[in-house]
This record gives sequence, C-alpha cells and structure tokens, in this order.
Amino acid sequence: MRKKMPFTALAGVLCLGFLAGTATAQTAAASAYPTKAVRLIVPFAAGGAVDLIGRQIAVALNESLNQAFVVENKPGAGGLLALEQVASAAPDGYTLAIGAAGPLSMSPSLYKSRNFDPIARFEPVIWYASTPGVLVVNPAVKAKTVNELVAVSKAAPQPLNMGSAGSGSINHLMGEYFQEKARIKWLHVPFRGSAPALTELMAGRLDVMMDIVPTASPLINTGKLRALAVTTPKRSSLLPDTPTLKELGYRDFDVSSWISLMAPRGTPPEIVEKLNTALNKALQTTAVRARLSVVGAEPEGGGASRVTERLKLEIPRWAAIIKSSGATAE
Repeated sequence: MRKKMPFTALAGVLCLGFLAGTATAQTAAASAYPTKAVRLIVPFAAGGAVDLIGRQIAVALNESLNQAFVVENKPGAGGLLALEQVASAAPDGYTLAIGAAGPLSMSPSLYKSRNFDPIARFEPVIWYASTPGVLVVNPAVKAKTVNELVAVSKAAPQPLNMGSAGSGSINHLMGEYFQEKARIKWLHVPFRGSAPALTELMAGRLDVMMDIVPTASPLINTGKLRALAVTTPKRSSLLPDTPTLKELGYRDFDVSSWISLMAPRGTPPEIVEKLNTALNKALQTTAVRARLSVVGAEPEGGGASRVTERLKLEIPRWAAIIKSSGATAE
C-alpha cells in the first residue's frame, strides 16, 4: 500500500517547485529583455556633457537591442535626486541611471543628510566613458608649466585666485585635490556654473581653474586660456600636446568626469550582462568613438566591476578632500 507523503514534505516539494518556476520565469524575462521602452534617468539638466553622453548611450542601446531607451533629466541635490529615484525603482532593467562621477562619488559626502550609499544601492552595468579635466591659467600668469605654476603659487605674496562652478563642484574638488598634492594654497572663488568662472578667468580677474576638457578646449585652442596639464593618465584626444599630471610626476593623479550606467540593486545578472555586452560592442565601433570624441570624452568599457572598484577608490578620497577644504552644498 502506497504511503502518503507527510504534509511538511509535500509543502517543501511544492515550495521548491514554485521557486524553480519563478526562477525559470525570471530567466525567460531576462532573456527576452527589453520588451518595452526603458527609462534612462540623467542626474543633470539637458545640454551638459553628462546629458549628451547619456543620450549617446541611449542611441547605442536602441541600435543594439531594438528597443526605445528614453532619456529623462532629473537634476537636483548634486545629482542624488535622480540616483535615489532609480535606486528605489523595480529592479527589472526598465529604469536605469546615467551615473556620473560627481553624483556617485562626491555628492554622498556633500549631502550627508541624504545618507545615500551608491555601492549598496546599485548594480553597476558599465564604465562607459571618461571626460578628462584640465588645469588652465590666464595667459598673463607667468607660468607655462605645472612646475612653474607651483613655484609662482608658493612665491606669490597673495594666494592665486582659483575659479570654480561652485562649492563642491567637480572642478572645485579637482582644484583642491591638486593643491593638496602640490602642497600649495589658492583662494577659491565659486561661481554659479563653469561658464561665468571661465569668463572671469579669461578676463584676468581669476588666475587658475580646473575644468573639463570639452568646455575648456575651445578657449585653449584660441589662445584665450593656457593649458598646463590634463588630469587623467592618458592624454586627451582634444589636447594631444598637453601633458598629463602623471607624466609630470604626480603619479597617483587620476581624476575625470566619468560616466557609467547603473541599475537598481537586485537587477537580474542576465539583464546587466546583456546591457554590458551591448555597450562594450558599441564602444568598439568607429561611429560611437567619433560621437564621444566630439564631446571630448574617451571610451572606457570592460566589466561592471570596474565601476565598483572606482567608487571604492573615489568615495573616501573625495570625502577627505571635502572635509579638509570645507566644501559644502547643503
């Protein structure tokens, strides 16, 4: 006579069957992804470098995965409003964030009250591109090299004036980081945006500034500003004759406005891998590299873990710089 299965054992079998069915359904959904439009949330207003590269990512994914990737701009709180929105979204691959260096690695320390941890809240997809920074001076400053600028800074009876796009902005913190490495001190003069600071720098009312290559290079190429060094280990394609700070002896200096794609924590790995593969393939094409070059960005790519490694390096570094410089945003 056949024995009846105990209730607890039967429940366990049914539970395992349910879990297996759920896992199979999730795998099938990930395999078919995307089956509808995907939202890409940009943490800044339209028109800036992050927005332009975010829209290039949308185009690349649309071309590769044959689905609409729709860009939405959500500025605020140093980019954290957008990141918080995406981190709280369903982890199904249909709401993604364009991650930038500022919001991901600087804003968490600038906006401490928001208590946002990007490493814990996101599944990184890819480090897509980097936009180098550049150290520039007004041509009237008697320094044609970084070493000369450091010497002038140390000898000046009053500190040189350093402009920025605002307290806690990426060019402000790049400047503070350089001062720490060079053991000099400039007077920080914040503005509401990079454009007015560059205007004052060209007029000679500022002496020095760190900016990103796309906005500074036209002024450098027309002689309105003098470039002394770029902030990434590799030279910029827009400023091939400008040395890197690493070349000049600042061996650990590696700072950029880098762009990534981020998904909410818990997004299926099959979806993350599909997005990563599509964008890595796109980055190998001449068309995508040309699009990046137009906005002064350098292609990156590789595994998703590169983003996590970068964040583990940058978050504590910028936290220390923010503390020592007294930079504030709230």
